Amino acid sequence: MKADLICGLTDWSRDCERKIPRGTAAAKNMNGVSPDEMGLYLDSRGNYHTSGTVGAGWLKDYAGKPVVDPKSGNRKAVLITPRFQLSPWDMLVKVMNDPEYELYTSGGDGEFFQVKTGEDLIPVNAAENGGEILAAVSCIKECEMVCRKFIRRRMDFEEANLNGRIVGNIKVSEHIRRNLAQGREDRVYCRYPVFTVDTTGNRIMKAALKKSKRILRENGIAMQEISRISRYCENVLKDVRTVSVAKSDFAKVNLTGFDSCYKKVMALAKTVLSGAGTGDLYHDEAEGVRYVVPYTINMERLFEFYVRSSIKEYLKKTPGTEIFLDPYRTPRNNPLLTLKDQDPQAYLMKNYIPDIALKKRRGGEERYVAVFDVKYQNSTSDVCAQTRRQNSHQLLFYALLLNVKKCGFIFPGKKTEKQDGKRMEIRELNIQPGDAMDRERREYSQWVVELSPSRETKFAERILDYVQKS
Repeated sequence: MKADLICGLTDWSRDCERKIPRGTAAAKNMNGVSPDEMGLYLDSRGNYHTSGTVGAGWLKDYAGKPVVDPKSGNRKAVLITPRFQLSPWDMLVKVMNDPEYELYTSGGDGEFFQVKTGEDLIPVNAAENGGEILAAVSCIKECEMVCRKFIRRRMDFEEANLNGRIVGNIKVSEHIRRNLAQGREDRVYCRYPVFTVDTTGNRIMKAALKKSKRILRENGIAMQEISRISRYCENVLKDVRTVSVAKSDFAKVNLTGFDSCYKKVMALAKTVLSGAGTGDLYHDEAEGVRYVVPYTINMERLFEFYVRSSIKEYLKKTPGTEIFLDPYRTPRNNPLLTLKDQDPQAYLMKNYIPDIALKKRRGGEERYVAVFDVKYQNSTSDVCAQTRRQNSHQLLFYALLLNVKKCGFIFPGKKTEKQDGKRMEIRELNIQPGDAMDRERREYSQWVVELSPSRETKFAERILDYVQKS
């Protein structure tokens, strides 16, 4: 079935042109969005909106069936792109190279991207980037799951000229030619059964593993955890031959019964081995069109990790600074506790995890000096206006418990915004008289990240310069 691709939609925007067909599955509000529905949600007037999810995917109705155009009979797919200057792929490379990347994905929310290998490929413009990086990372991790759980073996036969022993059956003709005719009665030429891991499925998996490593290397991604997984898988598959893979090879792999664990890795392998949209494993491509695997990226989480990685990278390049970034925390990994006495009956939230918490080390002592909350929104957008109250409470909550003088939000800048290289005006918080009042003022600030390749770390320099003046 052919596809109609809906283009021109960006994240956190309303479908003003009503491109998305009525009946497409979507959340009832922005708090219940799902990547399976491409992050779409409906407002009170029934208008479709995009959220912080970008990617390419097939539209489905509430019954999970594909949305089909009633006139053309083509399936409907959607492509949602970021509204900012730096591509998510560049952001993804920086985040994946962060030593804390494994911590980022070990939280309760898991991975911040999805690769939908069980769905058909989507035709997009040849200039669009696909999900090759996501597919490569997912393929390597799925290879590890198979290698640790169950490696398919098959019975094969080997022949060898054994010395003084018989294994299996004697191949009489070969035994006479190789041994008896040469006067070597101490040797016996045998043919015997063996179990080998050199199966078609394992050959495909090994080829996909090597291709995945090459994709990550070409994109400048050098993750320690991924390198460790790759070495482990290569060691498990060391007896598997490295061969070229054809489309017909996938049909030879059994994916039922005990071999069902190969189903996901074979789908990922097909995606990875297809290359950057080439049709060698699928079908011929039309000119100017490439086929990508359906994928989604949670830009809200990716932007948070990108800002954190950029600040960390700048601090690493600034020797002698007293400022350092608080280690990344998760609910399971050393969260900051709210109460000294952890009474389970207390109604107050038990712990909290700020996005960016900066500390100063001086004279052997460490103290928090600033806290920032990263929001993948615009301070003047309708979405931010709806969440302003809870976001304000969250930030002031962090500032109170960390006892810092400086706090603020970090927003992304639009593609159309011209950044002047300066932060927004600093505003003094209105602290009421009491124990919280002190001689020093407490400040609130807003920052805009200039998401362009030439200035991607300038915001980190400005923020750290501001914090160091405390």
